[in-house]
Amino acid sequence: MIDVPEAAGGKVLRILMNADLDEAVGFLVDPRIDPPSAPLSREMDKKGAENHWAWRLEMAEHIASKLDPGRFGVRAMYVIGSTKNATAGPQSDIDLLVHFRGTKKQRQDLLTWMEGWSLSLDEMNFQKTGLRSGGILDVHLVTDEDITNRTSYAVKIDAVTDAARPLRLKDGG
Repeated sequence: MIDVPEAAGGKVLRILMNADLDEAVGFLVDPRIDPPSAPLSREMDKKGAENHWAWRLEMAEHIASKLDPGRFGVRAMYVIGSTKNATAGPQSDIDLLVHFRGTKKQRQDLLTWMEGWSLSLDEMNFQKTGLRSGGILDVHLVTDEDITNRTSYAVKIDAVTDAARPLRLKDGG
């Protein structure tokens, strides 16, 4: 065992590993130097890593812009919770409220599509924060009946306080 800072004039040993190549490299650096990082999106880099809610809102808007309402039986989509309220932190999920009017197959296809997004965004969040959650999206489906009866998460749609924020769907939805 060796005391690296003592033996290296105050420097610390930084080790970078690549599991895909099964290689590692170590080098001595000044302890004040932050590790290099590549921003995952220009927008996130401009806003800074601490604006977790802004990145999450940007991703919710992006997902909505790619969602084909006809393919998945979706009437509308909203963001709720800490992302909408600009209080999301590095471990927060993205709560999406989806007004669904489709078939059982469309429902399953929609949930599978959302799961792909959820896992991909979780990986992006991990690359930026070092935190994993197993999926970053929390998708809540509501039906016409839920909205009419104001049950479940449907109460958030057009609520007087803490209302769901509508997201623009693909093709002007």
